[in-house]
Formats: sequence, structure tokens, C-alpha cells
Amino acid sequence: MIEKNIFQTWKEKQLHPLIQEKIDNIKKQNSDYKYYLYDDKDMDVFVNKHYNGEISECYNKLNITVAKADFWRYLVLYKYGGIYLDIDSSINKPLNELINEEDQAIITTEGNRKRYANVQWGMIFSKEHPILKKTIELVCDNIKNNRFPHDVWKMTGPYVFTMAINEIHKELFNNNLNHKDLNYKDRKNTDITYIKNNISYRIYGIDYNGYFTFKHEYKHLLRWSTRWYREQKRKSVLKQNK
Repeated sequence: MIEKNIFQTWKEKQLHPLIQEKIDNIKKQNSDYKYYLYDDKDMDVFVNKHYNGEISECYNKLNITVAKADFWRYLVLYKYGGIYLDIDSSINKPLNELINEEDQAIITTEGNRKRYANVQWGMIFSKEHPILKKTIELVCDNIKNNRFPHDVWKMTGPYVFTMAINEIHKELFNNNLNHKDLNYKDRKNTDITYIKNNISYRIYGIDYNGYFTFKHEYKHLLRWSTRWYREQKRKSVLKQNK
């Protein structure tokens, strides 16, 4: 069962009225869900309160806010379970129409044809799910070894999340989960649940097949959210030791 929580994050709690209207609609459509908006300070407090040792050390090494938001979404869902959604994305239909009672995780493929990855701008997971645990482990490994000094997408983003999904699938089923080999139309029609050892995850379509929207019509009001792409080019994803 997936817990009925919705998590979003933004640099501050004060939002443009049109963005707040989007959030209010999400709440109205999903009145049985609890909604949480974390700002940058809230993220830091959460991680350092609930995760000590290696995980908090890795998180605190991150130098770009969007990379911290990547890591935080895995950590908050691992702790509490529920739905994570980027602030410039939206939920278009009631979540109860998408999520089944027996679901533990719903994973969808990015609609970007230029690269294959699983969506993490919107995530649906029960707490303590093994895919989230694996993602956290891989992110920490990337940070400890500074594997991608100027690439947030690989260090903390969809690339490492997709790697975690594939590793868990291979551990359970001894083969690769490779939707890259399916044609675009087939991927959109995919709805497969994999179950083994009391672990399950559902592979569902492309970009949640219209249940969620990536980059809604008011995304221009959140231009700060795209600065990370340029920021990673001019400074390291990790803080540099002086």
C-alpha cells in the first residue's frame, strides 16, 4: 500500500498565486491525502534529523540546490512513502484512479525520446521500498567518489534512479529490465507489475499517461528551477574542500 502523502519542494513557501492555484487543485482532487511543501531549509532540517552518518554527510556535500532536492525526494519517500511531484508539474486526475491498493511503487518512463530514463519529477512509492534504498546507496556512492562533477542528472537525478531500478530488477529476476528495446507506442501501453519476495513495482506507460503533467503551463513563473543546468557547468555539483 502506498501512503497518502504528497510532497513538493521549492526554495521558499511564498508562491505565485497561479502556482498556488495548481497546488490547491491537487489538494481538492485528492482530499484524502496529506500535502507537504518543503522549502530549502526544511529539506536540510529533515535530512539531518532523520538520517545521520554517511547519508547526511553525503547530502551536505551537495553544492547545487536541485541536486539536494533530488536526494531529498528519495529520502522523504523512503521515510514516509507517498507521492513526490516537482513544483512545476501537476496532477490531472485523482490519484485513487491511478494507484491500486496493492501497489508498492509505480514507475513510468520519460517521454524524452533522446534518452532513456525513468521519471523522477513525479514518483509514487511506499515507504522503505528497496528501489529507494538502492537509489540512496547509489547516490551516496556517486557523491563519495565524485563520479559526475558537473552532471546533476547522473549524480543524483533520473540516471542514478534508473540504475537503481535496473539493479533491483536484476537482483530479483536475474535479467535486465530494458524498456529501451520496446518501441515508443508499446511503452505507452505498458502496465506490468513485477512481484517477488514480497517486493513489487508497477511499470506504467510514459510520463504516467496523462495522470501527471511535466512542466505545466505556468512553468515560466518558476524559471529559477531550470538554472541548475547552467549552474552545473560553471561549478561543481559537490562542495570543494578548501
